Amino acid sequence: MNDIKFMATVLPGLEKVLTDEMKNKFPEVRLLSTSWGKVFFESHLPEEFHFQLRTADNLYRLISSFSIGPHKRHLPHLEKQISSFDLSFAESINQPQKSYIVNASRKGKHTYSRFEAAEAAMRGISKRYPEWIRGNAHNHTLEFRLDLYEDQAVFSLRLTDSSFRFRGKHRFFSPAALRPTIAHALVWCSSPKDTDIFVDPCCGSGTILKERFYYPFSEIMGGDSSEEAIRSARGNLREAGHLIQKWDARQLPLDSNYADRFVSNLPFGRQIGNRAELGILYRQLVQEMSRVLKPGGIAILLTEDGALLTRVADTCSIHCRELMQLSLKGLRPIICQLRKY
Repeated sequence: MNDIKFMATVLPGLEKVLTDEMKNKFPEVRLLSTSWGKVFFESHLPEEFHFQLRTADNLYRLISSFSIGPHKRHLPHLEKQISSFDLSFAESINQPQKSYIVNASRKGKHTYSRFEAAEAAMRGISKRYPEWIRGNAHNHTLEFRLDLYEDQAVFSLRLTDSSFRFRGKHRFFSPAALRPTIAHALVWCSSPKDTDIFVDPCCGSGTILKERFYYPFSEIMGGDSSEEAIRSARGNLREAGHLIQKWDARQLPLDSNYADRFVSNLPFGRQIGNRAELGILYRQLVQEMSRVLKPGGIAILLTEDGALLTRVADTCSIHCRELMQLSLKGLRPIICQLRKY
């Protein structure tokens, strides 16, 4: 089978996590390049194999990259370029009719809008495949993507829908619920092992715990102080709902030196908590994690204030380092690693 080029989109800041996951799960895959929120790779494996990449938000089959001019007079060239592409591979998609749309993004000094670029691309598809039907945002079987960055264009076909990154459509969410792909990135940063005793002390709707269940473990548990969060977590985990406890993360009902891994999304002090009290809360949380962790154990924590967490860790005699910064809905949260020696 010939190698096929793919593009995976990811929350900006998690590109290295996704490439590490890719190399571990599919050593034969060849990484081509990375950019802000995108990872390009080449693989001979069937498309569905790559759906195991749980840090990715979406997967695309890369069709082509080409040069594009910045002015409206260049749109006919864009149309012609798109019409030259062989999209017959899309015929294998099992749908009675091929209805399509093109979503475009644009960054740079162009005199045309992303909507005008998308329209030119759809005209190009129509020329090559007149029997295909133009769809709309709510009714289509094929979704093409056109990314314009300065004088370069990337054209691709989307292989996944929203149920891929949200892990299905039937989930319960509590306030400040974490996106599953971010939860998986946190789990992956903890280097999951089959011997792990794993704890999420502020589990919310249980997203991190659900991602950790994807890998072998010795024991998993989580809890929260919110009744609403516990109901959501138990609903999401279903058969494992008994592992969710109502507790105060500052006074865990766990023995000292008990856990191998803590992974959690700490309160940012926005939707949950009070920013003025974060310093006290973080100190109490870190002290308790330090007590419960085994020597050599680590905690992977998502926080909006890495500097505060580092200062608190110093006072608790536990080492803290920032792993990466993310870009999330106007926020810049940081993934930190705490290690107990």
